Amino acid sequence: MKNIFSMMLIYMGLITVAFAQNTKPTEAAEKAFRQQFPNAKEVKWDKENKHEYEASFVLDGKKGSANFSASGEWLETEMAIPQSATPQAVLDGFKKAHTGATIAAIYKIETKKGQNYFEIEYKVKGGKTKEAKLASDGKLM
Repeated sequence: MKNIFSMMLIYMGLITVAFAQNTKPTEAAEKAFRQQFPNAKEVKWDKENKHEYEASFVLDGKKGSANFSASGEWLETEMAIPQSATPQAVLDGFKKAHTGATIAAIYKIETKKGQNYFEIEYKVKGGKTKEAKLASDGKLM
């Protein structure tokens, strides 16, 4: 009985993963994405919520993602950037707030509301990964 239950759980998990990876955006969202990112490669879509889609992609060798409403309105873009392209104030603010942490990745975030900030993924002792959001002036958000 335990084996049957375990097999059913595994099967349900595999089906969930398969469907999650095959999210189809609305035609409007996909069209808006292609207009804004015509050279994007390796595009994979996910559904953020009932009315929002996220496209993960590679553009000019950099990983990124962009969110669009079901009606095709651009909402947010997140692009990986090298540490060397990160403003010094952001790096200084991060180092001050997270002494001893190791930076794993840095993303520049741009939103439709005009908010631009940086998201830094970092590792702490023990290897746990965390995120910090900082404004361009280096202040934590």
